[in-house]
This record gives sequence, structure tokens and C-alpha cells, in this order.
Amino acid sequence: MGIENTTAHAIPANFWKEGNPPFVAHADKNIVSTRFYDSAIPDFADASLERLYENIYCTLTRIGLYERLDDIHTFAAADEHDIVLLILFRIDRNTVRIVNQQVALSTGDLAYFAVNVFSRYPAARRIEGYALDTPVDASTFASTFASTFAFPVQVLPQLEENVVALPSSADAYMGQLGKSTRELMRRSMRKCAAQFPSCRFEILSTHQITPRHVRELVDLTDQRMDARNATPYVEDSDIDRIVRLARSHGYLGIMLIDDTIVAACLCSRVGTRHFLHLVGHSPRFDAYRLGRQVTLYTIYHAIAIGGRELWMMGGHHDWKSHFLARRKILGSVTIYRSRVAVLVCWRTLLRNAARLRLHDLRLLVATVQSRDGAGKRLLAYSLSALRHARKGLRRLRFLSAGGAGKPCFRRNGDGTDA
Repeated sequence: MGIENTTAHAIPANFWKEGNPPFVAHADKNIVSTRFYDSAIPDFADASLERLYENIYCTLTRIGLYERLDDIHTFAAADEHDIVLLILFRIDRNTVRIVNQQVALSTGDLAYFAVNVFSRYPAARRIEGYALDTPVDASTFASTFASTFAFPVQVLPQLEENVVALPSSADAYMGQLGKSTRELMRRSMRKCAAQFPSCRFEILSTHQITPRHVRELVDLTDQRMDARNATPYVEDSDIDRIVRLARSHGYLGIMLIDDTIVAACLCSRVGTRHFLHLVGHSPRFDAYRLGRQVTLYTIYHAIAIGGRELWMMGGHHDWKSHFLARRKILGSVTIYRSRVAVLVCWRTLLRNAARLRLHDLRLLVATVQSRDGAGKRLLAYSLSALRHARKGLRRLRFLSAGGAGKPCFRRNGDGTDA
């Protein structure tokens, strides 16, 4: 065939010899061989995942930090040259759960995977995927079964991301920022430089990051949360995971005053895509907006090393939008073997429908908030009272626990704070 591998770990020649020829055609890809690896992840999977999906949350390093790897199955499909589709999954009784997260899988990819899975595993009634970038319109996420899809399917909103498209230069990026944002950042930088001549920004590469650096960053985020009477969100036991991820794919932007870290921004990189994980700064320097400064300098670094996209996690969209972040909604996908399977899985069907109605309610609330009138004022008053009550309850729980005990670091929480 004249096979020409492009992955870092060469695909063994027996993949094509022992693999199965496709019994159905992929809608977009010229697949010539497919293969299942039961309870196994092939050696080439790590490099293939990074090449195909460029997402830190779909790397073996990240998956292995939070999940077991020994019960994961692999489906791989190749054209004449290389792997073009690679999906990790688990089997939970009659449900196949896709391990790949926050990756783009086209309608053709999902349909092709479903055909192969349902053919190989007769007991499987449905396939579930979490936080996938699907071609379904993210603004509506209709729960109706798509007539153009090969199987009954439900797609509904699951996870929010804030994504920045990065230009080719720092000057181009600064020119795209809003006028008020540019002026605010420049004033903050000049003010900080005048007041603290020793202030400087540095980048620590993967091998330079130590547990001490990560702990100092976590401490800065804890200080900010405490100043807001909010509970810190990074658990002590989770710091080791963050360190290991940082030393595998990460880099750390730090701002120092008198050789003391006063602000830091932790990111990771897969291909040309970068991912922001934590931002923190000392509350003593709020007037200088060091959180915003360290974020901007880190974005400059990402651009300088060829970054074309920055994912800033969900939440805090107001300040992230100042850095040109745009919301991306990732969806959960449920693919049913047949309409009979839909009836058998009626609990899943109703649960998904309820979640969709809740999402629609939230959209309605947001629409009312965007309008003027008595309805907006009443809703604003009600939501404000609810937020104050929840904030007071969180503070009471925090104090009753002696200011100790941190909930686990969450991927989809408000994990960044500038």
C-alpha cells in the first residue's frame, strides 16, 4: 500500500493485515481498515489522539490522572496512510461510554463508530459521549431524533468553554482588543512598572515547573477566593495531578516582584491549541490588575510559539470576553441502537429531556434579563436575593468547617480568576 506513518509511535504493519475491511462506508473518510482492541490501548494511541484532536482533555496523560486505563477499549480506523479515527470507550453493561472528551467528532465519525460498535457488541443498547463538539446547532440543541442520522440520537448542552482564536502576532492580537481594554491594560502595566521596578514576567517551561510553583499558584487562588468569602476549589490531594499534567504538557507564566511570585497563569499545550487551567494573583495587588496582566503576557507567549487557539475554561465569561473569548457549547450525545432500544432506555430518554427543558429555562431567564421592563427588574431582584442567600450559606459552611476542606478541582467549574 505504500503506507507512510505520520504518528510519533509507528503503527505496526499488522494493523492493516489483521484489521477488518470496512463493511460500511464513512461519510467523509476513505477508511480501508478498522480494528478493535478489547481492554487495551495500542502504543500508537497516545500520539494519534494528540495529532487527531489536539486537546489536553483527550490525552492519555490527562485521562490516566483521573481514570483507570486498564478497562478502556479502543476503536481505530485508518486510511491508506494513517489512523483517521480513534475512539476510546468503556462498556458498562448495555451502555458504551466514549472516553474521548471535548473533541470534534463529525456526524460521519459518530455514525461510523456506532455502526461498528453495535455490530460487534450485540448487547449494547446505547452509546453515550460527554462534552463533544458535534455538528448539532449549539444554540438550540433540539432533542428531537435527527432524521439525517443513522440511529435515534439525542444531543443536549453539557459544557461551556471560552475559546480565543489567536492571530499570528502579539501586535495583531492587541489591535483586536477593545479600545477600553487596551487602554486599561496599558495603564495597569505602566502603573505597576513605575511602582515596582523589579516587576517582571517569566515563562517556566515544562521541565522547569516544580510542585512548589504549583502550590504557590494554588495559594494565590485560595487568597482570592477567601477575599470573596468563597470556598477554594483546588483540593490539596489534587495538586499532584496538576503538577504531573504541567510537567507533561504545561507551561507557567509568572509575574515576580522582588523575586516573589505575585501572579501566575498555568496553561498546557497540545499542537497549536493551548488550554488555560489556573490564574491567580495576590489580592494585595488588585489595583494593578496583575491577574489580567499575567493572562495577557501568557497569551503573548502562546502566540509566539505558534498557538492558534486558547481554551479558557467555562465561567467568568465577562472578563474572558475582554480577551476575545467566544462561548463554545459542547454537548452530551446519546445514540440508541434502535427505536426499540429507545423505549427500553426510557429513563435515559426522560432524563435527557428534563435536562434539555432546564437548559431552555435558563435561556429564557437570560432573554428576560436582556430586556427592559418590570419583568427584568423582578427577575433581577429575585436572582440577587438568591445569590446573596447562597453566598451567605457557603460562607457559613466554610466558617463552620474552620476555614478548611476544599472541594475537588473541577474541570467545568469557575476555575480561573483574574
